[in-house]
Amino acid sequence: MVHKLRLFFLSILLVCNAVGTTAKAENPPEMFLSVLWAQASAEWNMASQQAFHLATLNLEKALHDPSWTAALEQQENYHSLPPAVIVDVDETLLDNSPLAARLILAEKEYDPQLWLEWVKESSAAPMPGAVSFIRCAKEKDVAVFYVTNRKVKNETVRNIKNVIDPDVKPEQVLCKKERPEWGSDKTSRRAFLAEKFRILLLIGDDYNDFAFLGKSSPEERIGKAVKQKKYWGKKWILISNPVHGSWKTALYGHDYSLTGEEKLKRKYQLLRTNDQTKSDH
Repeated sequence: MVHKLRLFFLSILLVCNAVGTTAKAENPPEMFLSVLWAQASAEWNMASQQAFHLATLNLEKALHDPSWTAALEQQENYHSLPPAVIVDVDETLLDNSPLAARLILAEKEYDPQLWLEWVKESSAAPMPGAVSFIRCAKEKDVAVFYVTNRKVKNETVRNIKNVIDPDVKPEQVLCKKERPEWGSDKTSRRAFLAEKFRILLLIGDDYNDFAFLGKSSPEERIGKAVKQKKYWGKKWILISNPVHGSWKTALYGHDYSLTGEEKLKRKYQLLRTNDQTKSDH
């Protein structure tokens, strides 16, 4: 009898799971494919490895060129300063895609409590190629600074120490609001470091890791990128991040008060088909 009851409840559970899976399959969350690309594609791994390989090659060039600096905030008379690189943390050095997967399964787009719990786990894995680059920079006596908009410092340092840089010191990790003037705009932190170091490279996954854009539109962002193209792939190294970032909020004007439907409508309006035919719809 007990065995039959177990089979009965198991069959109900399987049916419920199947219904839930079917529902999600018919209407998957917006970032579903982006997260899958980050977790299940060879291309994501290759793109990250490629970026850090390029960074390694350019690091050597930068060291032998005393006029080389990657920071727009770098002042005059920097040529004799000791060399350093500035690296973002999330989706640049640490892979947070498991949290994104949790959000998908929880049917949430963002949850500050889940984010805090994830950060405190200190369990994020390194991005492909990150460890080799950091090791190379240290071997060349290039200081590495981790500039992040995380507010939780101890756990961030622990995660970096565990999987990226076993010798990292707390003063190498510059968090948001660690000082009153250190807001989400990283300009002040780059300027702080540029006073004492010649910044050879900036590495990040968001435009704001290189230059502050504020609440720029997609068109403004692309226009700025074209004007600053001399930096990309040379002094500024971008890590691919299709899951989230300021590029995504720019699609709906950075207006967080909009409903999901309103945000989606604005995103659709940005699609280009190059279709010259007229339509009454």
